Amino acid sequence: MSSIVKDIESEAARIIEDARRKAEEILGEARRKAMEILEDKSYLVDLMAERKSLEDKTESEARRIIDEAQRKALELKESMKSRIDSIAKQIASMVAGVEV
Repeated sequence: MSSIVKDIESEAARIIEDARRKAEEILGEARRKAMEILEDKSYLVDLMAERKSLEDKTESEARRIIDEAQRKALELKESMKSRIDSIAKQIASMVAGVEV
């Protein structure tokens, strides 16, 4: 009977040792893959492309806003020019006492 118990204990110890070895192999492989992922800088290419795209979009939007502001300023200037001319004529008429 003691021989059977020893055989079972021996088999259990062997199974446990095999499981430990396999777990260590799995952990080692996981560490290697993790290091590969951490050392892989290929994502930087995508990141730089995205950054460039955002910069281009921002620059384009800024140009559009500036162009629109310049157009509105020119429209305002033209609008004010005729109003200023009209007010200047009214003032000149009042000062001179004649319709200009």
